[in-house]
Amino acid sequence: MASAFFVALFTIIPPSQVRRRDGTPLAHYPHEGFWQELKNQRRLFQDWRILVLFIPMFASEVPFIVISSCNSLYFNIRTRSLNSVMFNFMQVVGAIWIGFMLDNKKIRSRRTRGLITVAAVALLVVAGWAGLTAWLYQNPLDPLDPPLFDWKDGPFGGFFVLNLIFGVMMVVYQVVVQWIISTFTNDPEQLARLAGLVKGVLAGGIAAAFGTEAAGLTQLNVIAYNFTVQAVGLVLMGFIAWKCVNATNYHKEKNVIPPKDEAERREENIDI
Repeated sequence: MASAFFVALFTIIPPSQVRRRDGTPLAHYPHEGFWQELKNQRRLFQDWRILVLFIPMFASEVPFIVISSCNSLYFNIRTRSLNSVMFNFMQVVGAIWIGFMLDNKKIRSRRTRGLITVAAVALLVVAGWAGLTAWLYQNPLDPLDPPLFDWKDGPFGGFFVLNLIFGVMMVVYQVVVQWIISTFTNDPEQLARLAGLVKGVLAGGIAAAFGTEAAGLTQLNVIAYNFTVQAVGLVLMGFIAWKCVNATNYHKEKNVIPPKDEAERREENIDI
């Protein structure tokens, strides 16, 4: 982590020097003072699309809290370690899969790609939460006498599969939220503001999920809360993907410079 400072110091170039493959810059970057930036931040909260997506942002990483708690309560140290490694590995798998779904040029319409992906994530979310609920019913927990299952024990197999599903769930849900938001603008400065907002709201959702655990709720009640938040978020994501995801934002923002092939791709009916 410490090396990130040096990588940033010596390898990141100013945004104005970033060029596409065709040699065109991404945008113009006019100087804006401190007060103007505060106004720009305030405008984020005046955009109804962003307000609608607050719940999906809030719910992005809650699966991590629940599956980690179950892992720590039910399994011994070596089994917890295995589950943790595989959970993180599946985030890599999930990122590759969701990137393929959202950038698949065989589906030329950006809106259609978004709606199909939201539907696929919804199926995964329902399967994950329903499966974990069933597993907990089959394996009731006594907090004063945790079972500390090993990977050789019967209950491990079902939980291992759920752990893999939850690893994918955690990454794909938040990527879809961020993808939908990124379709609102091509302005790098506006995208940077939105990225910061997403991470801030996401952190609030994690804190709330930890709060449900700290409040002493049963794991089934914790699941009920987190599933409800994610389910509502999926409905809102689907609505925004259908209503607000457009083919392109080029020529709509004065500071954004379109790529050279933008007109050609538009004629070929390829959304960008």
